[in-house]
Amino acid sequence: MNRQPKITLRPLSAALGVEVLGVDLRASLGRATAEVLSAALDEHTILLFRDQDLSESDQLRLADAFGGPSLRSRPVHKRAEDNPYAEKIGLVTNIRKDGKPIGSLPDGELWFHHDGSFIDLPYRATILYAVEVPEIGGHTLFANMYQAYDDLSDDLKQQLGGLICLNIFDHQTTAGPADPDQDLSAVRHARHPAVVRHPNNGRAALYVSPLLTARIEGLPRQESDRLLAELFKYTSNEKIIYEHVWRPGDLVIWDNWGSTHARTDFPADQTRLLRRSIVKGQALEAAV
Repeated sequence: MNRQPKITLRPLSAALGVEVLGVDLRASLGRATAEVLSAALDEHTILLFRDQDLSESDQLRLADAFGGPSLRSRPVHKRAEDNPYAEKIGLVTNIRKDGKPIGSLPDGELWFHHDGSFIDLPYRATILYAVEVPEIGGHTLFANMYQAYDDLSDDLKQQLGGLICLNIFDHQTTAGPADPDQDLSAVRHARHPAVVRHPNNGRAALYVSPLLTARIEGLPRQESDRLLAELFKYTSNEKIIYEHVWRPGDLVIWDNWGSTHARTDFPADQTRLLRRSIVKGQALEAAV
C-alpha cells in the first residue's frame, strides 16, 4: 500500500497559490506524491517550491507528474538557445552573448496573459525555475481567473455565453494589445471560449488577457473592444492577484487554465535568468 507523502501546503495569499513544503524535486516523485501535487495544482492554481537545486533533467521530470513536458511553441528559427534541452526548456533572460540574447522575453514589463492561449491545445501548466534574479523588480504577478469570472455581474456573464475569442502571439510583443487586423498567417493564433470550464476541477474561468486576446469573434470591432476592456478590469483587480518576488532556487508551477500572469519591469543592468518548461495541454470547452 502506498504511504501518503508528508507534504505541507502553506497559503501564499488570499487570492491563490500555496508553498509546498517537504518535497525535494531532485528525487523522482513517487505516484502518491505526484497525485497529491497534481490535485494541489487543480485546487490552488500555483505551487511554489523554495530552495531547490535543479538540473534541466530534474525540471523535465517534474512535468511528468502533471501530464508530461510539451515541446515549445517558439519556432526553431526564432530560438536563441542551442543546447540538448532547447526543444522543451527555454531561457527567460536578458543575458546576451556577443551582443545577442541567449534566451527570450529579455527585458521590461510583460502584460497579463495565459501561456498557450494562442495554440489549439493550451498548456495545462508552466514550470519556471529561478537561477539568477535582479535585486529590484522582475516579479511575477498571478491573477485568479476563477475569481475574475465569479466577480462578473450577472449581465456580463450572460453576454459572454457562447462567445469565442481570437488569441494571437508573435513571440515578440511583451507589452501592448494584440492587433486583430494583422496577417494571421504570420503569427501563432487560436480561438477559444471567453469562459472555459477547467477539465480537471470543473470550475468556470475567464479566458481572456490584454496581451493575447485580440478580439471577440462575431462582434463589431468597437463592441469587441468595449467588452474586452470591461473584462480586463476584472482580470487585473488587485484582490485576485498574488505577486511573487523571486529568489534563486524558487520553482513555481502554475495552472494556465485558471490563471493569467504578468512580469513587472526591472533594471536593464541587472541580470534575470529563469528556466521555463511547459506541461502538455488539451482543448478547452466553454463553461457558458
